[in-house]
Amino acid sequence: MKLAVAVVHEQDATRAVEVLGGRGFGVTRLNSEGGFLQRRNSLLLMGIDDNLVEEVISTLRSVCKPRHEQLGGHGDQSSTEVDVEVEVGRATVFVLDLGRVERL
Repeated sequence: MKLAVAVVHEQDATRAVEVLGGRGFGVTRLNSEGGFLQRRNSLLLMGIDDNLVEEVISTLRSVCKPRHEQLGGHGDQSSTEVDVEVEVGRATVFVLDLGRVERL
């Protein structure tokens, strides 16, 4: 059994939970914030069988698409004085081995 922890952009999180749930995966969503841009995101926690890891990853890949945002000196929270285009979105997935799982 594995624990998949996915860091998902806030704009993709609701859809990711819907699609994963529709495919029979139990998902726990925790709202979070951080990273280089200090953006809001969600942590999706899923306990899954070893043979389903690739299905979870491919599902997230299909839902969590990259997008571009402008950061810069026009009232943005960034400290840069020049507009900079950055890529946001996608997902980062960590897959961890679970030695024991108990459903109580």
